[in-house]
Amino acid sequence: MKKRYGYGLWSIGLLLIFFLCWQVLSSFYRQQVIAQQVAFLQEKATVFLNLSDNQTAALEQFADTYVEDSNSRITLLDDQGQIIFDTYDHTLHENRSNRPEVQAVLRGSSVGQSLRESDTLHEELLYVAIPIKEDGNLTQILRIAEPTAAFFAKNQGIKQSILIVYLVFCFLISLLIFHTLRQRNRPIQTILPVVKKMITSPDQQAIIMQETPEHDELYQLINQLSEQMSQTYRAYAASEQQLYGLLSELMIGVFIINEENQLLLLNPTMQEQLGMETAPTLPQPFTEVIHDTQLIQLIYQFNDETPIFHAETTLSGERSKVLDVTLRSFQENQLIGISYDLTRIRQLEKMQKDFVGNVSHELKTPVTSLIGFTETLLDGAKEDPETLQTFLEIIQKDAYRLKNLIQDIIQLSQDSDSFQYVDQPINFSELLQQVVQTYGPATAKKQLTFQFEGPEPFILSTKKELLQPIVKNLVENAVTYSKPGGVITLSYSEQDDQLLFQVQDQGIGIDEEDQERIFERFYRVDKARARNSGGTGLGLAIVKDYTKLLGGSIKVDSFPKIGSTFTVTLPLHKKMIIDKKQPITGE
Repeated sequence: MKKRYGYGLWSIGLLLIFFLCWQVLSSFYRQQVIAQQVAFLQEKATVFLNLSDNQTAALEQFADTYVEDSNSRITLLDDQGQIIFDTYDHTLHENRSNRPEVQAVLRGSSVGQSLRESDTLHEELLYVAIPIKEDGNLTQILRIAEPTAAFFAKNQGIKQSILIVYLVFCFLISLLIFHTLRQRNRPIQTILPVVKKMITSPDQQAIIMQETPEHDELYQLINQLSEQMSQTYRAYAASEQQLYGLLSELMIGVFIINEENQLLLLNPTMQEQLGMETAPTLPQPFTEVIHDTQLIQLIYQFNDETPIFHAETTLSGERSKVLDVTLRSFQENQLIGISYDLTRIRQLEKMQKDFVGNVSHELKTPVTSLIGFTETLLDGAKEDPETLQTFLEIIQKDAYRLKNLIQDIIQLSQDSDSFQYVDQPINFSELLQQVVQTYGPATAKKQLTFQFEGPEPFILSTKKELLQPIVKNLVENAVTYSKPGGVITLSYSEQDDQLLFQVQDQGIGIDEEDQERIFERFYRVDKARARNSGGTGLGLAIVKDYTKLLGGSIKVDSFPKIGSTFTVTLPLHKKMIIDKKQPITGE
């Protein structure tokens, strides 16, 4: 389309030039014809004067005779321009001194001429006037006029021939010009599709196959350029793909914003940190993607005066996250943001502080008690047998408590993966009975009742070293927090190749906000009551860790002042059949 449009402009330009040239040529031809006719009329007037011997009567008679066979008009004027006679109208005696041809003669010219429309004949006439002199003085003026149509018609054939020759010449010139243009534009027409393909498909190499001696070097350069551009684009695309792949795998959030506040990039980690379920369509204004007000304020606070801006912010929402955000300048007034999720780190820091504080307090309490009662005995209280017996029992109780606490801490700190526990057949119902019997004194003291719901025997294959602490700590937790006279229900069954074990008590219950933290180390709902009852605060943490090692899960359903139900789900590798040759342990 552009090619045709360009040739169309050239065609219009050439037509305009040819038309103007023809107008000039036609005007020149007209002037030449008029000049020839003026010379002819001048000669004719001279002949008339010679034939009439400058006699007015003879000249008038001869003029009338001449005009009878022609369209000419002869007029004789005196030296003032007054008409003496006129072949067209003998009664005409007006003054014609204002006519251009007459004025030229009156001014001394040897000939005067004028081309104009006659007022009497109402057609275009060529007027030629010559002076008649006697002794060098102007006496009369002879004027001959002929219609231009007459002599122009005689030359019309010549004009048409000139026009034909001119048109042939213009046609040849046009062919030459367009051929030159086409030859000149041939490289452009050949290169243009290649350049378009380089732009639209930069990953594909375009090659010019034509060979012309005058343009061969140009075509080779274009082919080399296309090859280099294709290689560069493929390398760029590969680098970009690697970059986006790297950003997708990074565990830190990354986002890029341009100077127009358009979000250009948002990697999956950042989307997860912002709580997005689907990737947004980019680019678009970052305020339409990022809705957290604190993070938006941090972005707006960034400016050129602070090329690196660092801050820690907490995202609002259902699950608030603590982010460590670093903003810095990036490529032509762009902003790159790097975000680290510190939520888990801050939680671990808090858990560490709580753990250290709880361990210190838990160790300090029995040690202080031991020191205090020992000093009291050494100060003389040992002389009283009753006091001695009481203090020794208290010392023994705190010593056992200290021992249990140290054992639990050691048990939690051990790397269970380093131990090669072996699956062995276990009678789960017998294991429950044995664990419950170890808490006989505490059960009798609080008048608690145990109920068992499950098949007997119930044989399973698992790691006893991990299963027994799970049962022990759940039973101990139920005994510790049950109300006097309560019932503890131990139920177990097989569902979908899994062991479903539940411990239900009628104890103090757990508030909903505490249920997510009860499996943390040393976290207890009722710290004062647990301490008085001798608990270490590590039992449920051990249960969670060992359940996870066995590939299972644990959950709690609890209501304050009603009770709690702990549910442990463990995979059953295979159901064991009792073999008299292979002992089945329950402890």
